[in-house]
Amino acid sequence: MSKEMFTLKSSDGFLFVVDEAVVHQSVTLSPMVQDCAGREYPINNVTGKILNLVVEYCKNHVVVDGGDSSSSSSSGDALKKWDDKFITQMDLSTVYDLIMAANYLIIKGLFDLACQRVADVIAACKDHEEIRATLGIVSDYTAEEEAEVLKENEWAFD
Repeated sequence: MSKEMFTLKSSDGFLFVVDEAVVHQSVTLSPMVQDCAGREYPINNVTGKILNLVVEYCKNHVVVDGGDSSSSSSSGDALKKWDDKFITQMDLSTVYDLIMAANYLIIKGLFDLACQRVADVIAACKDHEEIRATLGIVSDYTAEEEAEVLKENEWAFD
């Protein structure tokens, strides 16, 4: 039985040929199985660099049918390790772009993974100043306004 192949075209013109199981990882792309077989499907909001990462993630998350339960827990551990390596190798700018792509394509697992990476980065920071520096956030408070907000919310820092 031959697999149905689909071509995804990124916003900057890169083409990715993927099989049906990869397409089914995305709620947004799943309907194209009926509509676009054998044709190019434009992914206008995602660059080639990010779409490559999305495709890599989806290929690794294709559910293999017929596996027994003892191997599924070990394959689940291997997948968790793969996810961890996959997401931690990226800089935060790429992770942000991946969040946007996963949200647009409705790939819940990828969206959750990328959001968790950002949450982990924030949790590793000691204070609001380190969070700002790490995430590149510029404060629009004056020194007096910031001191007032910190005083009003000092309960949160105990």
